[in-house]
Amino acid sequence: MKKLVLVLFVVVGFMACNSPEKGANGVTYKTPVEYNDYIIGKQTILLERIMKFADAAKVNLDSADKLLDKYSAEAAIMIKDIKGMPGFRKDTTFREAAVNSFTFYKKAFDDYYKKIIQIRKEGAADADDQLDKVLEKLTAEEKRVDYAFRINQQSFAAKNKMKLMENSMQKDIDNME
Repeated sequence: MKKLVLVLFVVVGFMACNSPEKGANGVTYKTPVEYNDYIIGKQTILLERIMKFADAAKVNLDSADKLLDKYSAEAAIMIKDIKGMPGFRKDTTFREAAVNSFTFYKKAFDDYYKKIIQIRKEGAADADDQLDKVLEKLTAEEKRVDYAFRINQQSFAAKNKMKLMENSMQKDIDNME
């Protein structure tokens, strides 16, 4: 009888550790890989938006400006979605780093990229200096946010015995002119 109770206790404990976690966003995460991939999937969409904006800005500033409004609204929805995720095994650190990262990208759409468009449209004599200042602030903030996101993702992976793969799209964005 004691062995049966012990076996049941172990089985129930094992099931509790591997039970899927469902968040307010309605998505269920059974594994740390699913949890990570959900966040990275959303991040990839944002990175694709940045690249589309950059391409549009090379051709038509008015079209690029309209994209920023659309992308900002999408980022707001993604932030709400990520906030609706539960902590994975009660750990919310990676999720919060994602929220901070996505909030930065929303700010980039609303503020930094809008300023870049405005400066380019005005074509002032000191436009290059103005652009340099905006890009310097953007780059410094992005570097800080990306670093925090990466460190928290690596910590999440280590805690959950996951192997991370490099995101080639991030390299493309880092190398954009």
